[in-house]
Amino acid sequence: MFSTILVAVDGSNHSMKSVDVAAELTCQQPGIKLIVLSVYKHVSALENTHSMVRTRRPVEPPDAALKEWAEEIVEVAAKHARERGVKDVQTLVRRGPPARTIVAVAKEVKADAIVMGSRGLGDIGTVLMGSISHKVSNLAECTCITVK
Repeated sequence: MFSTILVAVDGSNHSMKSVDVAAELTCQQPGIKLIVLSVYKHVSALENTHSMVRTRRPVEPPDAALKEWAEEIVEVAAKHARERGVKDVQTLVRRGPPARTIVAVAKEVKADAIVMGSRGLGDIGTVLMGSISHKVSNLAECTCITVK
């Protein structure tokens, strides 16, 4: 049925449940590749100057910190999938607008399905403008599975 499944994670409980679902789907048929993706938002220099957390000493740029956090998230999720029996797990971290980036990566890796949590760690903007999972399901050309 599927040859490549993309699971998008952000560290939330719903995204870890989506790893469980993706792992179960992957283990049902030998040869399915599982790709774990985390997308982090670009923080501009202007946004950085308006940060509520300010210090007088130089700190790591926000993009670097967010990338590092996303890398940790995909590694934890990949380990979680391997513990559930998935043999072929790859990890990816990308920067950009989450929904569009998830869909672009799905096309790039030729994913047959995208699995993601229905709620993530989004901010108030996602409540007002619509959830990322909803946007992905509208934009994607492949099967989308939203996990609660």
